[in-house]
Amino acid sequence: MKLMLMTVGLLVLSSAGAVKIGVLIPLSGASSVTGQAARSGYQLALDEINRAGGVLGKPLELVISDDGSSPAKAVPEFVKLVTVDKVDFMAGGVSSATSIAISGPAKQYNTFMAWIGAAAVPVEDAFAGDKYFFHYHPWSYYNFEAILGYFKYLKTYKGAKSIAIAYEDGPFGSAGIDDTVAAFKKAGFKVLLTEKFKSGSGNFGPLVSKAKAVNPDILYWIGYDTDALPLATEVKQQNLNLGMLYGTPPSWPVGFEKNSLSDNVAGLSLWLPSSPQAESRKFVTAYKAKFGTITEEYFAPLAYVNLKTLAAAINRAGSTDKDAVAAELAKTNVPTPFGPLTFSKSNKTQYQGFKSGNWLHFQFQGDARVPVFPIKFAQKPMVYGR
Repeated sequence: MKLMLMTVGLLVLSSAGAVKIGVLIPLSGASSVTGQAARSGYQLALDEINRAGGVLGKPLELVISDDGSSPAKAVPEFVKLVTVDKVDFMAGGVSSATSIAISGPAKQYNTFMAWIGAAAVPVEDAFAGDKYFFHYHPWSYYNFEAILGYFKYLKTYKGAKSIAIAYEDGPFGSAGIDDTVAAFKKAGFKVLLTEKFKSGSGNFGPLVSKAKAVNPDILYWIGYDTDALPLATEVKQQNLNLGMLYGTPPSWPVGFEKNSLSDNVAGLSLWLPSSPQAESRKFVTAYKAKFGTITEEYFAPLAYVNLKTLAAAINRAGSTDKDAVAAELAKTNVPTPFGPLTFSKSNKTQYQGFKSGNWLHFQFQGDARVPVFPIKFAQKPMVYGR
């Protein structure tokens, strides 16, 4: 009994003063696939960090909370992490809506945030000029820059001339939709339809009927993983003939690639397991060793990079002083599974990581996500239905 008490006492003592990082991600709700992929990336990074000696000489601690993909749940969870769990830094962040909701408490508590998602421009507005806000994921206008480049290629080489747009009614889908339409038109496309939908509703019948009536070359949809299968099902049932169905969910449904409805559906990803970078191959090997399989969701390596770079900055700073850590994180220049990571100013924030040049375009072909553009990274020819 005395030995047990002594052992417990030593464990408590060893963790005293350890650096604590709070992670707020969606482990349930509409964005849960993304959040669960991110959690695995954080767990892998935590293992590696602590095997290498931890942070400031002690094992790093993570406190992971579920925001439920809901602003109403995200705010109290954020406040609890900061005021009750007393984390030193915050990481995570997937949904734009939840990130906007916590921007008020974040400013109130002057919280240091290393954020991996939340790409909508209203999030950038909410954290404009914040000296403790580091954003890893490209903002939506960087995403769109990559999409527009691909669609221009389809216009030149595949004859794509018209687009129908379906977008979810939250900040992720709706923010900047007018600019999106204007940019497509400026690039010479006819935008035949812009239709809003409720993410997660599964009701795409009327939307697809309208798309069929205008007969676009490309149906471009902006939503979440819960929308992919219902939309693809409706497209098939109504026999909507497209050159391409192209979507931009942060993650895709688990097992979607095994469903024949996914055939030739195209999308955007920062990373795929087949990515050729040396750091990507290292990540894939480490991930398989820990979990026995590999994910195709890029938020897993993004979370991994997020925690590894934040921990490295704290170690270089030699303390948890936020100004010192911010100065060190701002100097980051490291290879990652996505390519080099550095931080520079975006349109409104001080510290932006990845930008438009990091994106890959893929198609579901043969039960897998196959890179098809940029052409230099293509592993198979793209399939265009017209």
